[in-house]
Amino acid sequence: MSLHVQSYAWQAAIVGNARLGGLELRALMLEDPYAGVFRGAPDKPFRGFQVEGGFEPSFYAWLDSMKARGLVAIRSVEALDPADWVLTTPPPPLPRMPELVLVFPDRDVWYQHVFPWPGPDGKAKTPDECFREVPESRSSAVPSVEDAERELLAATRAYVDFVGARARADDTTEVFHAEMGRTALARLLDTEAQFRERLVALRDERLREYRRRAKDWYPVKPVTKAMRPLILENAAKNLQLDDYLRIMEAAGLSWRAVRLACAAENLHPLNMRHERTSEEQLPPFVNAPGYVAVGERFDRAARDARNAAVNAR
Repeated sequence: MSLHVQSYAWQAAIVGNARLGGLELRALMLEDPYAGVFRGAPDKPFRGFQVEGGFEPSFYAWLDSMKARGLVAIRSVEALDPADWVLTTPPPPLPRMPELVLVFPDRDVWYQHVFPWPGPDGKAKTPDECFREVPESRSSAVPSVEDAERELLAATRAYVDFVGARARADDTTEVFHAEMGRTALARLLDTEAQFRERLVALRDERLREYRRRAKDWYPVKPVTKAMRPLILENAAKNLQLDDYLRIMEAAGLSWRAVRLACAAENLHPLNMRHERTSEEQLPPFVNAPGYVAVGERFDRAARDARNAAVNAR
């Protein structure tokens, strides 16, 4: 099952920091590079991580070599693009944020995921999939879990108050975006016991979804009862690959860090880039006075929360 590279980067940060702290943590996604990055053709393998003189295919060997050079932390950081929240005459969009950053006492070293996408001529500009060192001037700093949680809670309450009061019950798009805020707020307000119950329920729900996908994507049709054990096995493995919250738990991160990550995932409010480029009519609340300030704060708080949670120590 092909997963977004961000899932790979998050697990690399969680596992990497745990290992830097002395915990021999591993992740199934990192054992098999094809599991966490976009899978290419068999003749175009995952080269790994750039080092002097070439590439290191093993995440663990690469991390150990960087630790020997004084590595302090490994992070996966996302940043808000100001252009997303400007309706008219927006500034040029920022370039894509590199997926990983290695933090040394005197410098940051950034690594970007490179995939051999074919160009107009059908040929790829880069020969193989890898993580390559790139220049980057943006900050790798992340807030504390406590500060990020406090700001996300305030920003989510403001978003729920604004969008919830304006979302029309008969419009599925508006209901979706209002419910997105309410769901995040409910998770942020969970007690530890409530959150652990919620996490069990979420994993059960996701397992059912992964089983459905595994059945739908199974290459042999029609699917028979004899194929069920393999389908269930594939679904369980895919969920294990994707479940970065479980990796956070195994890394010994606090339940509040895990709760923050859970609350902040999939928070992507409608912004002014959507308004500029969408061919569909967006909900009226997007153009209501005050939405930009509320939405941008919610967007920024969600990104900061993901940064804080995934990179917590």
